[in-house]
Amino acid sequence: MPRLPRIILVVTLLAVAVAASAQSNTNACSLLSRSAIAKATGLQVAKGKPGPPISGSLSNCSWQGSNGTKIVVTLADTSHMQVTMQSQLQSGATQLSGIGTSAVGTAGNAETEGGYNMSILDSKGGVAVSILGNAGTGDRTMPLAKLVETRR
Repeated sequence: MPRLPRIILVVTLLAVAVAASAQSNTNACSLLSRSAIAKATGLQVAKGKPGPPISGSLSNCSWQGSNGTKIVVTLADTSHMQVTMQSQLQSGATQLSGIGTSAVGTAGNAETEGGYNMSILDSKGGVAVSILGNAGTGDRTMPLAKLVETRR
C-alpha cells in the first residue's frame, strides 16, 4: 500500500476512534426516568424538564417532587467541574470515595431549603447531582449519582 493512502487510513481510523470515545450521553433528561429516580431514592417526581443553558454545562435537567423537593442533574466539561469542586472543597465540602475519579459532597443551604449536592469527575467529564429540599440526603444522592454515572 502506498504511503499516502496508508496515512489517510490511519488518520481516518483515529478520527473514528476519537469520535466514538467522545460520544457519551450529554442529554441530562434522558439519563433518568421517573421510575429509576424512585428506585434509587424512594422519591416520586414529575417528568424531567431541561433547564436553561449554564456556562460550562453541557446539559441540565430538573425533576420536581413533593414538599419542595427538586432533583437536578447537570453535565459539565472537565475544566468547569474542576473549578466547581475546588471551590466546594474550599467552602467545606467533603471528599467522597466510591464514585468517579474524584467526588465531593456538600449539604444544601437555606436558599435550597437543605438538601445534598454531589459533584463528580470521571473519564467522561463532570456531573453534578443534587436533591434539594428536606428529602435531600447523602444516602439518597449517592445511589442516584452512581446511576447517572453508569448511564452517561
